[in-house]
Amino acid sequence: MSTVRAYEQSPPHTEDVLVAAEDAPADPSDADSVFSEDQTSTASIASSILEYRRSHGRTYHSDRFATNYFLPNDDQQLESVELSHHYLTILFDDQLFLAPLEKHKLHRVLDIGTGTGRYLGIEFADQFPNASVIGTDLSPCQPQWIPPNVRFEIDDATLEWTWNDNYFDFMHIRYIVGGIQDWTGLFKEAFRCCAPGGWVESVEIDPEFCSDDGTAELEPVLASFGELYREAGKILNRPFFLQEIQRRAFDEAGFVEKQVIRYKVPIGSWAKDPRLAEVGRFLGAAMENDLQGYTQMPW
Repeated sequence: MSTVRAYEQSPPHTEDVLVAAEDAPADPSDADSVFSEDQTSTASIASSILEYRRSHGRTYHSDRFATNYFLPNDDQQLESVELSHHYLTILFDDQLFLAPLEKHKLHRVLDIGTGTGRYLGIEFADQFPNASVIGTDLSPCQPQWIPPNVRFEIDDATLEWTWNDNYFDFMHIRYIVGGIQDWTGLFKEAFRCCAPGGWVESVEIDPEFCSDDGTAELEPVLASFGELYREAGKILNRPFFLQEIQRRAFDEAGFVEKQVIRYKVPIGSWAKDPRLAEVGRFLGAAMENDLQGYTQMPW
């Protein structure tokens, strides 16, 4: 697994006039005014968004979006999302992010692919009550009771973004592997919307098993896991192995001060280190809870 952080230095010049999702307030520290103009228009959900696709007893996001994300959006998968959030929090030593954010400079935050909203809607917003935070996802599976500085929007991040240039101080992306065809295009939009001095953090996982030191031979079914997802990436035209792709995409988008942090993540509680054993226990639980959901659609 790897997490990539990129620092935005100066946004590119653009000739296009983009329609802003909301009017930017004069005082960026005024969290209330950020949401005052647009609350009504974002409170309702088009009925077509709730028309989920169904396959083998599972539900998936609406056909309204061009993106065809392979993971379900039902309760079983969302339980695995919650378990994954928990093991990542432990892995990151109880930190919600790795970017060197300065609290007094954090005014607007975006969480792309927010899922259940646990990261953004509860924990991050509580930790930074003066920041205005927006979470986007293809499915309306977020809670209704959220902190006052949070807003969720149903949106496809692969389309042209409607936010102003230099709008967000921090953008967070996590576990949308297999859902993005053009990572360079996504990061170019993030670069344009990233305020000078802002950060973009992306956390993804390589869906491939290996032994701890690389010496043990895996069971054939485990050894084939990575190749199956490489095949799935070709079928879906959306890559599942992102380390080099994201590095190149960050460069092409114009980011500087890139940092890549890699983690070996155990599956199961066998690790001698108590923290990694706990990480492995919850990762194993997340996979066992919905192995069907992780493997049903890619092929």
